[in-house]
Amino acid sequence: MKSQKTNLFYFIFLFIGTVTFFASTPVIANKSVYGYLEPVTLTPDKITLTAKLDTGAETASISAKDIQLYEKKGEEYVKFKVSHPNLEQTLHYNLPIVRHSKIKRRAIDGINNKKFHSRPVVNIEIYFDGKPHKIMVNLIDRSNFSTPMLLGRKALEKVDAIVDSTVANTLLSKNERY
Repeated sequence: MKSQKTNLFYFIFLFIGTVTFFASTPVIANKSVYGYLEPVTLTPDKITLTAKLDTGAETASISAKDIQLYEKKGEEYVKFKVSHPNLEQTLHYNLPIVRHSKIKRRAIDGINNKKFHSRPVVNIEIYFDGKPHKIMVNLIDRSNFSTPMLLGRKALEKVDAIVDSTVANTLLSKNERY
């Protein structure tokens, strides 16, 4: 009899533990696996560029030059050009600033004693895997980086992406199969 009670106790304990585990684990059924480099289309220009999907970064960045902050009707705005050696054309934007992000400086940027610097953040609409998404991006000149755009964890969560760092351009090969 004691053995049956012990078995029942273990069964209930195991059942409750399993239910609790699956209830607290994020659902990944709606997510797709992508490579560390993937195409992203900027709207409304319909220009496709390569983005690095970076789980080590929190926020998204886009390569911007000629960044000009100004005020319009009491609101902060920014004019900028999306420009990068890998882009065939320069895109011009004029958008309201959502916030300013505090970005940690890299050790090699140690010219200045400041540990952080501020970047303007804007909402931008992209198409990723054929679906529209509005994401926040900070503006920085990425000319010295291999890609004009970086999608960090917040953007990756918005586009329901899981990143496989061993592959690249899964969307290009997916589209070639059709």
